[in-house]
Amino acid sequence: MRRGFSCRQYGSGQRSQGARFFSPSGASFALQKDSAQAYILDRQSFDQAMAGNARKLGAEYFLSTKAKGIAITRDSAQVEVESQGRTGQFESKVVVLACGFHSGLPEKLGFGRVDSFVMGAQAEVKTSVKEVEVYLGSRIAPGFFAWLVPTHPGQALAGLLARRDTGAHLEAFLRQLADQGKISAPHPPIRFGGIPLKPPHYTSGNRAIAVGDAAGHVKPTTGGGIYYGLLCAEIAVDVLDRAMAGNDCSARALSEYERRWKKLLARELRIGRWARQAFERLSDRQLERMFRIVQDNKATESLLNATDFSFDWHSRLILRALWRFGPKAAVSLIWLPRV
Repeated sequence: MRRGFSCRQYGSGQRSQGARFFSPSGASFALQKDSAQAYILDRQSFDQAMAGNARKLGAEYFLSTKAKGIAITRDSAQVEVESQGRTGQFESKVVVLACGFHSGLPEKLGFGRVDSFVMGAQAEVKTSVKEVEVYLGSRIAPGFFAWLVPTHPGQALAGLLARRDTGAHLEAFLRQLADQGKISAPHPPIRFGGIPLKPPHYTSGNRAIAVGDAAGHVKPTTGGGIYYGLLCAEIAVDVLDRAMAGNDCSARALSEYERRWKKLLARELRIGRWARQAFERLSDRQLERMFRIVQDNKATESLLNATDFSFDWHSRLILRALWRFGPKAAVSLIWLPRV
């Protein structure tokens, strides 16, 4: 995998050229480009393809097996597991924590706690909507946003992020979409998940590294983690390959991983956190004013047509928007759902 990695090979359901944004009052504007800006994954196909590739390269899977704890010794990493009521242990030279958020394993290894996170809720719905829609406002998703993202003809994902009462907010949002005729059933099964908005203090140590959500490799603006996670996984593979070849999995040797991913993403995450904090402080009245500024300002078109415009590298968009529109209007240009 290289930085040019494309999700198209993993069962992409839809391509998105942009999105339509809705203010708290229902006013809207669209940000669109002629080319695809994001690929909305068929996540099941994506996971199966990644697992299949790993198996071809020699990976072995132990399903329905939970890691309960990790002990690092001088010569190995020992993982205690539980499967069907029985406990066991695996031993290796190094352990990679790709366990997502809320597992507690990085904290147990001394990597520190993630003190900034948000809860996400999402449901599969039937819809006739054909473009990505993003909704803002305190009644829908206070401090964050909600989305309706087409995945296949007639199907979409509806979800939102919120600091609290996430399920109740999503249920209200689904009722609103049903009342508007955008979805056919307002009570689909809902799935929940925690999303880190900041990395832990460390992401590597003696015989251990963390990647993906476990390492906070997530866009603070939108909660999207696949792209950053893949970039950092590539770095992890290179560092681990060198460490194994040299038989040195010490904290010092593996610290190269943290140094390299921070060189790539630290500035991006820092600017994204600033934008996230600024957005959470906006009132509905300020959001409405921000919408009017963006709608009335023709510079939006030149911003989208800039050669360095990217939905994956938000800092460029944030800084350019700050220069064009000012801090309040700028944050409206970066909210796309977790893809």
